[in-house]
Amino acid sequence: MNKQELIGKIKSAETLYLSSCPFIGKKLILDLVKQLEEPKERVTLPRPVANWISCVRGQNKTLHFALENAPEEVNLWFCEDEKNRQNVFADAWVNGYHIEKEKQYIVAVKNIDKNCKYLKWNVLQKYWYIGNDNNTLDLRSHHTMEKLQKGGFGDVFTNPLFEVEEVD
Repeated sequence: MNKQELIGKIKSAETLYLSSCPFIGKKLILDLVKQLEEPKERVTLPRPVANWISCVRGQNKTLHFALENAPEEVNLWFCEDEKNRQNVFADAWVNGYHIEKEKQYIVAVKNIDKNCKYLKWNVLQKYWYIGNDNNTLDLRSHHTMEKLQKGGFGDVFTNPLFEVEEVD
């Protein structure tokens, strides 16, 4: 039973009178509230999967279309556990979803002074450089794996010249 159905049942419940005060029995109300469905917990999806749902729903396409025409990145996600992942996808389609927060990393050059050893990205001018560990809106010291790989720094995780630390 959903919220609107519960309201309707309470409105239509037999009203009893004690003295001149109307009341509905506590047992009836508790029985009705117990039937009320809990809201579904939203699933957490990786950003590409969430983006696909958003894109397809924005075009008024169906769930069937979304499953059949998913881009390669979403299909790879499905392949990890096909039956369960399709159910998770359908659940997200119906009940909504949260987007999985991407891991971020701070990359430092080993044995260099702390004021000038961190890999940074200048968002406005779009270039990489080595600087301090301050993370501001336009000067980033926290990077996603994808950003590091696109910038040509995917090897920092295995290169002995760098220290990589996961940050929140």
